[in-house]
Amino acid sequence: MDRAYWEDVWREEELGFHQNQVNQHLQRFWPRLGLPPEARVLVPLCGKSLDMSWLLSEGHDVIGVDYSQRAQNEFLAARPGSVRFSEQGELKLAYQGALLFVAGDVFHLRQEMLHSVDALYDRAALVALPSAARQNYALFLAQCLKPGAQILLITRQAPEERQTPPFNITAQEVDRLYSSNFRIEKLHRDEREDGVIEEVFLLRRKDPETYGKLPGDACEARYASA
Repeated sequence: MDRAYWEDVWREEELGFHQNQVNQHLQRFWPRLGLPPEARVLVPLCGKSLDMSWLLSEGHDVIGVDYSQRAQNEFLAARPGSVRFSEQGELKLAYQGALLFVAGDVFHLRQEMLHSVDALYDRAALVALPSAARQNYALFLAQCLKPGAQILLITRQAPEERQTPPFNITAQEVDRLYSSNFRIEKLHRDEREDGVIEEVFLLRRKDPETYGKLPGDACEARYASA
């Protein structure tokens, strides 16, 4: 799913993935990360999720990233406070208080920005990626997140496989993608009345011997074409 796909989704307002309330799993399990209020949190493929507002209310610095500049505009318009804009290559950056909202490709974020991240909240990114892109995404996070950085990951499995996001992600897929570089703990499994299964995982970046040896923006350069 490339940028053009997501721009079409927003233009056609096919926003079934948007939730009108803060995710209950986020509220329940976020304290398990044990983060200080000043921790920096990355939310990839964030849309205009209210989950970011909740994370901000917890005192965190939040970096939201989405392909769509419309998502950026609509989220910022719904919040009080002035906004400062800048550009970084193809990325459109908007600063509002403790929030940095980046309109662009998460794979193009600079390495130093990702090294500053303490935790990542993923309700909408992994499930939005087709199978061929998931390995690149997992490796990108492993290369660019510092040792000890945590991920709260929420996955879903529907009774029928979809050809468009959100895709089904099993616990076995999470293990395949992340176990080499992250310690994985499954926190919760919930089977809803509609047959959808939601699972919640806590991942912690291991301390690899080779961490930090790639020069400059190596993680950006390596995965920019993913």
